[in-house]
Amino acid sequence: MNTRAELKSHAKNQLKGKWGLAVGGFFVAGILIPFIINLISRLVSHSVILSIIMCLISIIIDVTIGVGLCRFSLNYADENKEPEFADIFSGFQIVLKAVGLYILMMIIVMIGLIVFIVPGIILIYMFSQSFFILADDNSKSIIECLKESANMMKGHKIEYFILLLSFLGWIILGIIPLCIGLLWVIPYMNVTIANYYLDVKEKYNQSKVS
Repeated sequence: MNTRAELKSHAKNQLKGKWGLAVGGFFVAGILIPFIINLISRLVSHSVILSIIMCLISIIIDVTIGVGLCRFSLNYADENKEPEFADIFSGFQIVLKAVGLYILMMIIVMIGLIVFIVPGIILIYMFSQSFFILADDNSKSIIECLKESANMMKGHKIEYFILLLSFLGWIILGIIPLCIGLLWVIPYMNVTIANYYLDVKEKYNQSKVS
């Protein structure tokens, strides 16, 4: 397993010469599309039915784009792949599976949070790699993605939490100048997380062989 510093170093190297694509991709997926959806939602806010429909459409698009961003980031992290702008929309090929995974994961996590906060938090980290697994191999079922993530993250939940926490300073710095810095921070964070996923995936696959 790579250290946090090594994962971040890999991400920086993988982004070299491709920052424009990474920043542009996040701008479209994380800012432009949500802005358009929010604008349409405001225009139909006078109607309860249309507002509910727009809320559902927003969730579907957010989840599907989220899977696409995982694919996008994985193609940066995998030396055998090349990231493409179209990766961001790749989740629409499996929109029902992506939304189904999101709904089932949210139900399980919410039950954990209702029973007691700590189990809910543990479940969040247990299933944290589910969308990367789906983006990596969309032939896998929803249950397979959840099970595989749970198995992958055994003994790695705190490690993953610390990795995410290590970006807090960067996120704060990115927010200060009108959030413009996040256009660089988020892709950097996403590619680092993609590298982490590939690490835990490799370790998990090795454990199955042995």
